[in-house]
Amino acid sequence: MSDEPTTAQWLLGGGGLFGLGAGARWLIEWWGKRDERQQERAARLQGEESQKVQSLNIRVDQLEEKITRLTVAVNILVAKEYRSDPNSPELLQVRAILGDAFPLHLHVPADMESRLEQIP
Repeated sequence: MSDEPTTAQWLLGGGGLFGLGAGARWLIEWWGKRDERQQERAARLQGEESQKVQSLNIRVDQLEEKITRLTVAVNILVAKEYRSDPNSPELLQVRAILGDAFPLHLHVPADMESRLEQIP
């Protein structure tokens, strides 16, 4: 005779019930923490997305500042060329290149022209 218990004795004797109970407890805890894990994952993703949006907003602000500076510089050069030769083909080329995105207003009011001439 063997001293080893049969499967039925082992299951009913506590070893199997303990194993089944431990497995069931693990499954219940895992299932209960599932919502917490999903919330943590969602919070992490939202934080990463927020950082990306902030980074993109900073880059957009820098680009807008550069575009503003470039627009001012182009307008200064266009005004100088307009004063020297209002019918310059270069002005027409610049107007065609910049198009609707940066419209050039080649007409300068008279009072503004007199003020521009006063600038050293």
